[in-house]
Amino acid sequence: MYWRIDCTERLLLKVHGNDDDCSRKIEVAPKTSRPRSTTFSAGSISSGNKEPLLDEYSGNGVVVRWAGTSDGHLLAGVTRQGIYLWSVKPFVQLSKLVYDAVDELGQFVDVVWGGGGSNDRALFAVTSTGFIYEIAVYEREGPALEFQFKEQHYYVRGPGEAEGIASLGLAQKRTYRLPSNASGGSVVVVVCAARVGDDLALVCTRTHVFRLTWAGEVESTVLVRDIYDNPLAQVQQVLRVPSKDDGEWTELYLFSDGSVHALCFDGSVRQMDQGGSGGFTVLAYNGMARIVAAGTAQGEVVLWQGAELEELARWARREEEHVAALAWTADGAALACAYATGCVAMRSVLGFELNATRIEGSARHSVAVARTLHWGAGSTRLLVLSDSMALGNRRCGQQADVLPFARLGGWAAAGRVCVYSDDKVFLHSGDFSGSGGGGGGGQGAAWMAAHVPADYLAANWPLRHVAASDDGLHVAVAGSRGVACYGAATHRWRLFRSRQAEAAIACACLAWCGAWLVAAVETSAGEPQLQFFGRGRGPLDDAVAAVGLAAPAVVLSSHDSLLLVLCADAVVYQYAVFEGSGGEVSVTLRRAVSLAASGVDPRRVRSLQWVPSAQFDARPQFLVLEGTALRVVGPGSGSGSATRVTGRAEFSITSAVNFGSMHSTVWWFSGSHLCAELISLDDFMDDGGRVLGSSEGASSPRLMRIRPEFYPVAVSPDRGMAVGIDQDDGVVAGFLPVRAKLYLPNMLEHMLVANGDRSEQDALLYAACFEHYDFFPHAMEILLHSALEQQHRSDVLLLPRVVALLENFAKFREIVVHCARKTEAALWPLLFECLGGPESFFQQCLAAGELETATQSLIILQTLEPASVNDVNILRLLRLVDEAKMADLAVEILRFLKMTAESDTTMKLLLTRLRKQK
Repeated sequence: MYWRIDCTERLLLKVHGNDDDCSRKIEVAPKTSRPRSTTFSAGSISSGNKEPLLDEYSGNGVVVRWAGTSDGHLLAGVTRQGIYLWSVKPFVQLSKLVYDAVDELGQFVDVVWGGGGSNDRALFAVTSTGFIYEIAVYEREGPALEFQFKEQHYYVRGPGEAEGIASLGLAQKRTYRLPSNASGGSVVVVVCAARVGDDLALVCTRTHVFRLTWAGEVESTVLVRDIYDNPLAQVQQVLRVPSKDDGEWTELYLFSDGSVHALCFDGSVRQMDQGGSGGFTVLAYNGMARIVAAGTAQGEVVLWQGAELEELARWARREEEHVAALAWTADGAALACAYATGCVAMRSVLGFELNATRIEGSARHSVAVARTLHWGAGSTRLLVLSDSMALGNRRCGQQADVLPFARLGGWAAAGRVCVYSDDKVFLHSGDFSGSGGGGGGGQGAAWMAAHVPADYLAANWPLRHVAASDDGLHVAVAGSRGVACYGAATHRWRLFRSRQAEAAIACACLAWCGAWLVAAVETSAGEPQLQFFGRGRGPLDDAVAAVGLAAPAVVLSSHDSLLLVLCADAVVYQYAVFEGSGGEVSVTLRRAVSLAASGVDPRRVRSLQWVPSAQFDARPQFLVLEGTALRVVGPGSGSGSATRVTGRAEFSITSAVNFGSMHSTVWWFSGSHLCAELISLDDFMDDGGRVLGSSEGASSPRLMRIRPEFYPVAVSPDRGMAVGIDQDDGVVAGFLPVRAKLYLPNMLEHMLVANGDRSEQDALLYAACFEHYDFFPHAMEILLHSALEQQHRSDVLLLPRVVALLENFAKFREIVVHCARKTEAALWPLLFECLGGPESFFQQCLAAGELETATQSLIILQTLEPASVNDVNILRLLRLVDEAKMADLAVEILRFLKMTAESDTTMKLLLTRLRKQK
């Protein structure tokens, strides 16, 4: 997940270079039919020339449309007469083409990056009159930027700048023309264009929609009126949502009146429900989760699932109106939402708000209205391209801002929290002992920051994979090439000895399996492998073991000594990883299971975990998170089919518990609730049992839901805690507020209400696993208080079961008294009715020698029992305290008597009777 770092970079949106930088003239057609174009290069930075603002360079110099590459490295923009190319990091203009104004050729209205094949480095700029310019992006000789020193000077290159900043130029290659309309006239004005795949683009005019190949051929044409018959509305945005079936799709068209219409593969059209949102404003597609996000004029964001466009979620942010721009992260895990008020909010894929930032305009008393959001390489920097608008909607210029983010390094079942930014890794200690589950888990010293070596980042930026070991002592990172490993004990990084060895492997995913770092790599020869690295102190040149794979790995997961590898051919390999007698690693293939029959798309799988079963080797089952759908897949789920656990999951974790009849727990976060489903040993027996996920409804006794106040990132099953990062606007990456919440009371409550004769026994065995922790009494107080309130409100007979459970623990009476003193006195009769009455409870405290607990229960005894009963019990307590020589406790009792006695005479009578007993 993504949390903002408390700094915002304001970039200078300028055109670097002057007319003297002109490098060539492009003459691809006679001047009479083709305008002149001039290419400018950024060249070397010089401080002697004044660099004009983009708005100042030409009469209509405002950038009207932006387009970024999928890898986040490059950004293109078009003004009415020019095409510009920027490098995102560092933000510098690489090249531009400025055309003479020719009325018959129109002005630029949109720009898109080309598809696959030879057009990977090509731009397609569309004019209002139907011309399409194919602009080649070529590499120049020499770096784009050069440092000028009088003497030889050594400097450290920035991330990704080992070979210098790529010097790219723009050159017009070809020009296409959209076909004329049926009457033989010219094409009506073009309004927008979009890339919908590696082989196809869409160009929308006021009357037609053209599906074009990258060679300029028209594949098909659709009339706009066949989609929406309002002649006053024109297409503003279009995107295509592919279906699971090859070749089928659904196209979404956003019109200027705020309506969205879906054109299906079979030619049918339907209008999407606005739901009183005031009309849609912008669309964005998440290919990993197959989700469409639609912003509205009232500040809502609506999520539609798949090509069927079923509404998945809908949310709004208070005091924010008009969604101006949307941008999904590269992994599809989060969505950036920009509003017309200048606010940029970050949400998880299902709507949990992580943080928000308000961007100020460049002019005084102005706001920044985002036109485009673009994620840079690595998805750790969000580029906000906006118009600075003063009061009265007067344009004050265009500006570019960068919001740095810290990303989650992965979810874990060990309570570890690991995040990383552009050049650092932050690891939380995970020590929540004694926190009671409610407080901050250390915001200062609990975080450890490790700066990734500059030499590694210079050649292999951005970071793509980060993995932390279960003990929190080692962190591994991988960029475009190679691997680096950090030891928390030594505070040192381990790298490859040479740049050649580092560049020989490209890492696809990382995981820790016990004491071994496992890297799924592709060698320079194109061979996919699993390479194992130890925790030594030397370089990472030689892997201690290497295992060849039939296809590249896409997901790794480890369960103790069990390693699961999902490959691109939908085959799961299970390896047993052990340490040999000589310290070497032993890797043995246990089995290979194909998931192709279950319809799993390996490209969209976000996590793969093992589902423990009673017959471990005979019926392998896997928990697969594909997009937001969590399913049980494998031969054990029935003839290779898949059973859906839930359709709303942002992450999933399995944790083994092994108590009573319960075997393990499956966790997932639905965007609003942390859910857990208990797995019994009998659930996977051959004679037929409950299938995981078959009881997805809210009434399932095995399904627990907790609503955390933070975003959960880890589960600590040995402590009964869920760990997460709190929402906090303006945090510093090294001090992200980590929180822990006890789920132990919720788990025990669900066990006690579960159907079956063994539910109370299972709850007792589960609670006994946590009795030695300091927070155990506090957790039991929460459980007792919840049961008491439920029985008071709805007559749920949970309280007797909870009391019966607590009676098995030594601190039972202490838990009851502490819970009662924190509860309204009106509920005391209901509580002590299950305990045999307050006097009986008080006598039990005295008999057990728990004098402090008895003293704390005096207020309860005085409230619920008559004075004649209280006097006898208080005298007995005072006598026992005196015999135990507990002077401080005696003073406390006497102070209580003085505060509660009706008169001094009553106090004197009690003291006289106490002397007579002695």
